[in-house]
Amino acid sequence: MKTLRKLFSNYLFNIALIIGLSALVVYLTIKDNPAEIFEQLQTADRVWVLVIVVSVIMIRVFSGMAITHECNLTHPEYTLRQGIENAFVGGFFNEITPSASGGQFAQVFIFRKQGIPVTEAAGVLWMNFIIYQTTMVASVFILILLKFHTFYSRYSQFFVIVLFGFAVNAVVIVSLWALAKFPRLHTWISTRGIDIGTKLHLVKDREKTLANLEAQLKRFQKEIKILSENKGMVWRVALIHFIRLLVYYSIPFLCAKALRIPCPIERLLDVITLSSFVSMVNAFIPLPGASGGTEATFVMMFSTIFGMNDVRPIMLMWRFMTYYFDMMIGGIVFLIAKNRRDVVKE
Repeated sequence: MKTLRKLFSNYLFNIALIIGLSALVVYLTIKDNPAEIFEQLQTADRVWVLVIVVSVIMIRVFSGMAITHECNLTHPEYTLRQGIENAFVGGFFNEITPSASGGQFAQVFIFRKQGIPVTEAAGVLWMNFIIYQTTMVASVFILILLKFHTFYSRYSQFFVIVLFGFAVNAVVIVSLWALAKFPRLHTWISTRGIDIGTKLHLVKDREKTLANLEAQLKRFQKEIKILSENKGMVWRVALIHFIRLLVYYSIPFLCAKALRIPCPIERLLDVITLSSFVSMVNAFIPLPGASGGTEATFVMMFSTIFGMNDVRPIMLMWRFMTYYFDMMIGGIVFLIAKNRRDVVKE
């Protein structure tokens, strides 16, 4: 186990793993009709490809806008360019580490380079997590309500996993809100709850777990207080994250358009909903970029809309644009950012 952890903490190993899994996925995807798939990709509509490129970049720009709004509460001098830079770096390290575990550490590093103290950087990231997670859970909940009957009948074998993924994400944010709002629940969790977890061997180190819980809750309560005093900023950032999610979930629709695969505008909501479901499932794939599982999940779910032949080139274009292209830009931004020092006045 220690050897595996050491391997997965090595960025070169993770990149090699991504390349290896990606090569396997591409082979399995195109092995039946490679000439036809490559022809579709090569003859893609350049205008729609440009729209996809702009959309992928704008997803990070929206993330940077959110970070900038949050930083401006304490550092009005913090610029949009710095926020976008931070967002790209965070995305890059999320994409090359298992379970997207490296992004926030990299963002703290960039915040320090930009002159934001570590404690304040942690607060901004907590704030961003709270608003993003709440917005994402609310958005997916609405999509599930709108399309529950349709997608449950079509994807019953996957829908349980989707609902489980949604429940986990919802429980995380709801539990934090509940712990902050209801002292009795906090008291029960920090005493009886942890004792039960220890007896069931779910908690290995009682004192360490309790200390971590108290530290995280203290940070959460502090950020909740800041958010309650800046409701205008909260709504602006929530709207930014909502638009960001809609753009991301719409990329498969744009890919279909680029590849000249029939997909009327009436199917856009179905595409957005399925994209959100793919994201829910991928949250449980503990590999860098959820490589392998992401592609398989996408093909299985979207094949009912586009058919098995058309879904494969769509998946390849979608995956390249939303993951590899985005990762390449993030890597370039990181190389530039790590050598720059923009000091924000404290």
